[in-house]
Amino acid sequence: MRQQQFKDVSTVRILMLGDRGVGKTSLTNLLATSEITPTPSSRTVGESSWRVQVRMHEYPKPVIWPPTPTWTTSSSSEGSENYAYPQSAPITTDILYFVEFYDLNSDWRLRREQRDSFYKNIDGIVLVYNLLDLSSQDSLHDWLYDPLRLICKHRHRRSRSILKRHHVPILVVGTKLDKLVRRPLRRSGRIAHQLDADEILVNCLDPDSFADKGRNQGKLRGFLNRVVEFKERFPLFSFRHL
Repeated sequence: MRQQQFKDVSTVRILMLGDRGVGKTSLTNLLATSEITPTPSSRTVGESSWRVQVRMHEYPKPVIWPPTPTWTTSSSSEGSENYAYPQSAPITTDILYFVEFYDLNSDWRLRREQRDSFYKNIDGIVLVYNLLDLSSQDSLHDWLYDPLRLICKHRHRRSRSILKRHHVPILVVGTKLDKLVRRPLRRSGRIAHQLDADEILVNCLDPDSFADKGRNQGKLRGFLNRVVEFKERFPLFSFRHL
């Protein structure tokens, strides 16, 4: 990673979706926090329509080395030589990526041409709902429909908004965990189950919600890794090539 120049660092873009007041901004503050960019003021770009926060992510890219032969002498046949190939151990190298989190102003709506231009560049989606108001989870279907449709159109060359496999990586987050009297039961009909996506329940005001080596941090890193893999596997499709 140290040898990688910042001018060579690629960017992945993640869209924050959810009703107004569910805690998207507070959650984005947590998700964008890293050792390199610890404070919101050092990583935030504000606009009338968007609030964008940026963090760094180290993606562990697998490196496959060919096995190195070693010379051995057969004990049964003097002077004969054989190759012995030791099993290669998995090796990874960290590749640095910029991660941009886009938090849409809930009072602002994209025009049709703006939606097409923006959503096709999205590599991951975070769906946010309030644990105290499950109707905010039900409305996530409406928030998700248009982005999925356009991502699928430009990245998969298909018109279906939800695929059985390989759709854009999605992370579902339930906020205001600290306000709950008891932890909610898992429902088979919840949106995370429908999308086969990881789900995290958090208190957005707790700075340790994504503590290093914690379960939430592990799910977040896994999600960001899948976002990087989606970007590399499904680059933006240009209709000019038809």
